Amino acid sequence: MIAHLNDGKLWDGTSFEEVWFIKTYRNVATLRRVLEKGSHEANVFAEIPDDGIEQSKLMKLPNAKIGFSKAMSAGWIQVDKSCVPPLVKKKVPEIVDTVQEHMNQIIKGDILNISDKDKQEYKKRKLIQEVVVKSFNLTKGPDFSLTLTKLETDLTSDMLLAGSWKKLKFKDYNFEALGAPLESGYLHPLVKVRSEFRQIFLEMGFSEMPTNNYVENSFWNFDALFQPQQHPARDAHDTFFISDPKVSNKFPMDYLERVKKVHSKGGYGSQGSLMTRTCFLQRKS
Repeated sequence: MIAHLNDGKLWDGTSFEEVWFIKTYRNVATLRRVLEKGSHEANVFAEIPDDGIEQSKLMKLPNAKIGFSKAMSAGWIQVDKSCVPPLVKKKVPEIVDTVQEHMNQIIKGDILNISDKDKQEYKKRKLIQEVVVKSFNLTKGPDFSLTLTKLETDLTSDMLLAGSWKKLKFKDYNFEALGAPLESGYLHPLVKVRSEFRQIFLEMGFSEMPTNNYVENSFWNFDALFQPQQHPARDAHDTFFISDPKVSNKFPMDYLERVKKVHSKGGYGSQGSLMTRTCFLQRKS
């Protein structure tokens, strides 16, 4: 109903305001059973003889589980563990079934004397169902009509060509509405592939070198990776050289000599390039 009232409000067909609302409680099947036979806890109390009853026998009664729990909480019954087997006995000689009294009040519409705490408890036990009744005051607008017309949201070329837009009603624009969120922040496909390969190498046991050294010399880029100095692959990898500093001077000399030996004479199953290595090429930045 609220949706239809809002539809009329959009094009000045009607205006409305909420005058009042009340909470009432609808009776359900469980409530009617309590009215006829009493609450679960009262039924449990009534089934206990003066000399007590075994708990296992008592729990065979309908709704005995919740009735036993509520009767214990109310202090109506107790479990005498000195007996073998333990017996459930009455703790008070007589009780007042407050739940049944409240159900009688609710069925008559008299709910003022029932606390909110008790109402919430009865709702949890599914004895009652809360119903909110609202009242609205409706006022006719300048464009009031008994027929609801769907408001157009878009002005199309067909409307302009046919001239039908003159007779149509359009929905007002909400200039405060947020636009659709922009799609951004996606990873580049090559970055995703690089991340996958990086993870593979890390899982294989490799350790990651510092990656913030954006300028590196040819020794680490090529020679240490055993790429021959006179090989076209060095030019095919988009290699750029800088003029200042033109060469590098700091190398681990022991490792440099080992790399030089493998390049020139081979090793580890390789015969090497059989060419004389040029120190200048490995020093280029």
